Amino acid sequence: MDSHDLAELLTGLASRLNNLMVDTSGAVSRQCSDLQETLTGQALAAIAKDLDHATAQYAAAVNALTEATQEADAATAALDQTERSIEAVAKVVKFAGQASALAAGVLA
Repeated sequence: MDSHDLAELLTGLASRLNNLMVDTSGAVSRQCSDLQETLTGQALAAIAKDLDHATAQYAAAVNALTEATQEADAATAALDQTERSIEAVAKVVKFAGQASALAAGVLA
């Protein structure tokens, strides 16, 4: 573990929260925005400070940020899958509508 790990993880998680903010709406989007701003400020502070990376507190923060980053990645993947599912359903609706119109023509 290096003294710059905390700043890198804060920056990475802030970036992921920015992406999630864009991909969500309402209260969740606002919470992601607020957290992104907080994490960005913390990353800048971590860069400016001479941190002791050998402390248990530092290790706990790095571990928590790593876990949060993994969860953010999982959430992004889930949102991507949901988006593809919605697109697939929209495609089905389009094709079903076209098929129904063709069937109506045959039945007329």
